[in-house]
Amino acid sequence: MEKIKEVFDVIVVGAGWSGLLSAKYCIGENLQTLVIEGREKIGGVWAYTDDCQYGGVMKTTETTSSKCITEISDFPMPDNYPDFPSHSQIYSYLESYASHFSVIDNIIFSQKVTSIIKENDYWQVTTSGGQNYWAKNVIVSSGVHQHPNDVSDNLRFRNYDGKLIHSAGIKEVSTNFSDKKVLVWGGGESASDISFELSKVASKVYFCIPNGQWFVPKFVDRWYPFPSSQRKIVDHHSSRLRLLLSPTHRYSPFVSQFLRISLGFNGHGQKEWRTTAPYNRSFFNKSANVLSAVNSGSVKAKRDVSYCNGRVVHFTDNTSATFDYIITCSGYKASFPFLKASKVTSNVNQQELFKYIFYNQDPTLAFVGFVRPIFGSIPGISELQSRYVSKVISAKCKLPTFNRRSEIISKDMKFWNHHFRYTSLRLTGLVDHFMYTNQLAKLIGCYPNFKKLLISNPGRWWQAITAPWNGCQFWLNDEQQHSRIFKTLKQYDDNRLTQIYIYLVLSPILPFISLFSYLRIMIKESTIFRK
Repeated sequence: MEKIKEVFDVIVVGAGWSGLLSAKYCIGENLQTLVIEGREKIGGVWAYTDDCQYGGVMKTTETTSSKCITEISDFPMPDNYPDFPSHSQIYSYLESYASHFSVIDNIIFSQKVTSIIKENDYWQVTTSGGQNYWAKNVIVSSGVHQHPNDVSDNLRFRNYDGKLIHSAGIKEVSTNFSDKKVLVWGGGESASDISFELSKVASKVYFCIPNGQWFVPKFVDRWYPFPSSQRKIVDHHSSRLRLLLSPTHRYSPFVSQFLRISLGFNGHGQKEWRTTAPYNRSFFNKSANVLSAVNSGSVKAKRDVSYCNGRVVHFTDNTSATFDYIITCSGYKASFPFLKASKVTSNVNQQELFKYIFYNQDPTLAFVGFVRPIFGSIPGISELQSRYVSKVISAKCKLPTFNRRSEIISKDMKFWNHHFRYTSLRLTGLVDHFMYTNQLAKLIGCYPNFKKLLISNPGRWWQAITAPWNGCQFWLNDEQQHSRIFKTLKQYDDNRLTQIYIYLVLSPILPFISLFSYLRIMIKESTIFRK
């Protein structure tokens, strides 16, 4: 073994949003921390690049979750940012964050991690520059958008002789697509964004969503039946009060009915994209701009591709059409090639990690930023993961024993697999944002003590439980933080009263709406109706 010169408490792999959060909280616990980043700058997917070997934002990308539910809990986004900031604004925000908390001083740039091996009690991290670093703990935050899920050899596309492109290679919808015939395949937000931009330049755009999809718009004109002079941000409809009266893990009674009545089944009303998954049981697509293009006829909705012959694409509805391009939006796969030489497999199954974070056989290895909420934000989850990991490493939180962790892993896997049983489960790290972050907050010890707040200050208690979901709520137990917390919550109370009125009016009938939802789903899942 090479002679060790210096041992860090923590090495963080990656300086994207999750890596910065991990480093900040470790530094805050007085842990000697090093961040290793393969590129020449921070930001991960939010650092725009023309280089197609990196996944990430397009030139037109903006957040699909509002800044309220996305921003870092102790570092609010600037007041002049729009509700859905652009990728350049997010990058500037992350730069400010890294500078403000001195994270930038702990980063080594342009060094790709090539190997991570545990030798005795230390992790040896080797980089592309031939440098070796040692640490007692490693946090992997290399991102979920690094390794495109290649489907070019799929039977659907095997005989296609036009140009087949993964969405990672689309940085902008350029004039190359002018007057071209393009098929977009996939149901995620990248697919929606690309289809919408293509509708402005291409001569023909077809959009296939193979498994059907729920669409939830980023904003609506008003909360029915109340009039409104300004649009309503949908993910602001996430207060503690609303989640109590219409919980997401119970199919969100009233909310799902509202979407179906106002926007059509599955939030879009397109029969080609229909899914049998109930509301809140499969991934939401929040890039709903494409629906206007579908309604106008500039984008044609299709279900799936059956097979290709030359440039002719045959669909499962027995129709066919000719295309110059097929853009596959098949997502990314979590892969960790730098772990191949260690005892840890390079294809880590997130569901086999304790709370989707700690490698159970050796909890000195943790993964932050790989959990995907169906509604909410990855950064909002990554921050709670980072707080938990830093406290475990600093011994302020104690992990359960190996056997107990194994029991919890098995229980969580069973729960989440059942919860998302309507999906293909290709995304193994799917969670309900609100349930999962509450679980982590209880492990950290920062779950808000609303009872104590009610007794000490009923006005602030009411503001806290009726405000949209924001990470600052997980500092409520520290009264010294109250001034900034309630200043932040006040920024997002523009439609708070409307929501309160709706649920106060609905509260007597919500149990009946809930019962109707449960019975409908139970009947649908019965053996007779399945057949």
